[in-house]
Amino acid sequence: MHKKDYIQRQFEEFGKVLSVLLTFKKNRDWEAFEKKAQEAANSFTHLDLEKTENLSEEEFDVQLIKTPALTYDQKKILANLLFEKMNSYDERGYPEKYDATKAKCRVIYSALKNDLTQHEYDLDVHYKLELLRK
Repeated sequence: MHKKDYIQRQFEEFGKVLSVLLTFKKNRDWEAFEKKAQEAANSFTHLDLEKTENLSEEEFDVQLIKTPALTYDQKKILANLLFEKMNSYDERGYPEKYDATKAKCRVIYSALKNDLTQHEYDLDVHYKLELLRK
């Protein structure tokens, strides 16, 4: 029961961080957005978000998707951060960064979907995969 409580608290805390990120995005404060996204990545996944974005698709798959070092929940948090960064690149007019981040989002959300058992369903993962396919 303690692990479930810990995970729930982590997602509640991440929800607060996501709210702050969306506020920065709405206000177009990209410097604060980038800084907070990096802090969140360090805090929740112990990863450098910029280095993660700069990985090739193969390195991304090997180092982050297929590794047991990241839990399902950490991968989901990373996916959410990358998804928000992808959208920020679109709003700022960085098509190359948008496309590269979108490809990584597709990979991580597909992996999250594949990690679910037959009787599990994650609406967030399903919804974002549908958006990424467009």
